[in-house]
This record gives sequence, structure tokens and C-alpha cells, in this order.
Amino acid sequence: MSKYKKLSFIWLLSILALAAFNAAIYYTYVDKVFPKSPYTIGDLSRMSYAADLIDLRETKVDLAKKHIEEKEYLNEKIDFLTIGDSFSNGGGGGLNTYYQDYIATNYDKNVLNIAHFKDAKNYIETVVRLLNSGQLEKMGVKYVLVESVQRFALQRFAISNIDFSKDDITIFKNKIENNLKQNTTQKKVEHSINEDIGIINNLNLNALTYNTRFKLNGYGKVTSEIYREKIDRNLFSTKIGDEILFFYEDLKHLNDETKENIELLNKNFNTLANLLAQKGIKLIFMPAVDKYNLYSPYIISNNYPKSMFFEYLDNLPKDYIYINSKKILSEYLEKGDKDIFYVDDTHWSYKASDILINHESFKKVFN
Repeated sequence: MSKYKKLSFIWLLSILALAAFNAAIYYTYVDKVFPKSPYTIGDLSRMSYAADLIDLRETKVDLAKKHIEEKEYLNEKIDFLTIGDSFSNGGGGGLNTYYQDYIATNYDKNVLNIAHFKDAKNYIETVVRLLNSGQLEKMGVKYVLVESVQRFALQRFAISNIDFSKDDITIFKNKIENNLKQNTTQKKVEHSINEDIGIINNLNLNALTYNTRFKLNGYGKVTSEIYREKIDRNLFSTKIGDEILFFYEDLKHLNDETKENIELLNKNFNTLANLLAQKGIKLIFMPAVDKYNLYSPYIISNNYPKSMFFEYLDNLPKDYIYINSKKILSEYLEKGDKDIFYVDDTHWSYKASDILINHESFKKVFN
């Protein structure tokens, strides 16, 4: 074999080996954690390339009545207004990803979900502006639900400078006017990240690195943002039912959970509740329990700090209706119910939404 042919053969072999290596990593990990639409998986599996902890799901609704998103609002009368973070905005995907659809269906209410005003400090200030301007009365609102994931609740609401007097809702009115001008029946365009990823890509190295690190180091922090732990029972219906992924921010903000901060949060919600009550409107606060907090009793050799958010808040006097999502969902976990949260995501599943909205503590909203 000539020197040229030998070099060509070596180059060809190298290219084929590289392609085969990338293909093996791609189809083992990357292709699985970036599924083609209409299917989705959670951010935790995608960010950690944990292809063995995937709950592949399709986003769809099988309930009789749907809520209204702000972009769809056409000045109709509204019974129930919701505002919150990704838990209120369809985070997690899958079946009946909006808890608002359970409110609309089970209680036959017109439910509107809105985004907070960008120049407001938090959701409370947004509600205050709608209230003080008379917009809530104009819309016919009788119930306001504020939701926040636990890890950000104190940052959002345990502040002393909330403006309870402002009534400027120009932003909201402009949004509604724009909605009326647009065709609100436009079909949402589905986009799948996987359609843009070739077999040879820069994600393959990340997938190999993270999975090798887990195989060598075992449970704990598997990336800079994701923890993976073993639990003492099968609480997920996926192939591996006794492992859990959770986000580092579930632990990061536990130091904020002081009695003083939680008392200030509670005071601010009491103030809002009393203002709303003057107009015959009930306030509901539903903090969404962090995944780590909910599943922490089942983590084997759990050396992480313990959350006291719900325990502190539970004992404070309230003028609003409080939905203790940790207490309610924990009752079902103790019975062995699976998939209350998605194993691969920071969000709860349709099962949690169904449980919470049908719970006695929520039913009393309408008493």
C-alpha cells in the first residue's frame, strides 16, 4: 500500500470512527432528551442528559372547559383571575398542563390567566393596579388566585415597599386593545429543538461528560444545576421509578425561609385580601411546593437542609384562602401515588393539578 493510500485509509477510518462515536452518543442520549414534536420532556432531563429518567409526553387537553389566556381575552366577563409563574403558564407540558382548566371545568367558571406588569414589583402590585383602577369590577372578577413557586415566593412577596395605591393599568388596556385587533384564532406553531440538531453536534460532548460523571461519582450534584438522588420507594411510573432529579435553586433559597420573611409575605397577602374584600373579591394564595421539598422525606441519606416554608406559613393568621400544596400533595405521596411531579421536570403533573383543585381547601373558595 502506497504512503498516500495509507494516509487516506487512516483519515477515512478516523472520520468513520468519529462519526460512529457521535452517532452512538447522539442516539443514546441527545436524540432522547430532545424529542421531536409534539412530544416533550422536562428541563431537568434535558439539562443533565439523563436519558434514563424521561417521561415522554404530549401536551393535550381532555377537559370539558378551558381557561382563557390574556392574548385570547375579548372583554368577556370573568369569574376567576389567575396570575403566577410557569406553574400558571403551562410549565411541564403533558396532559392538562394548566391547572386553570380544572377550575373552569370542575366549577364551571370563566377563568382568565394574565401576565404580571413588567414594571410592577410582583404579582401583588399587578392585582392592586387592576383593583384600584376598577378593572376587576368591570371584568366581573369574584376570585383572584396568586401562584408562585416556593423557591421564589419570598423574593417576590417578602418585601416592605409594595405599592398598594397605584392604579395605572395603561399596559393592560393596551394589551387588550391589541388582542382585539389581532386574529386570536391563529394556530400556535410547534417547534422542536431536535429538528435543528444533527448527529454530529456540540451537545454530544456534554451528554458524554455528564453521564460519565454520574457513573463515576454516583448520586448528588450531576451538573452545576441538577441533582440526582435515590429515593426509598417507586414514586414515578417511568422505567426507573426510584430516582429523582431536582433543581439546585430548590436548595439555594432555603436560607431565605426565616420567620420574619414569611411573616412579611403573609402580611402583604392579608393587606391585598382586605383590599379585594372591599369589592367582594376573594383572594387565594397557592404557593407551588418545590420538588425537593415535597420528595425530601423519601431521599435516601438526605443530608440537604430542610425547608420550613409551609410549616411557618401554616400557623400564621390569614385573611386570604391558603392552598397548602405541600400538605395536600404529601398525603397522596404517602399513599404511594406516582407521578405527582414529572420525574424529569421541576413542574408538577396534571395529577397534582387535579388533586389540588378538587381538594376540600380549594372547594371552600366557593362557599
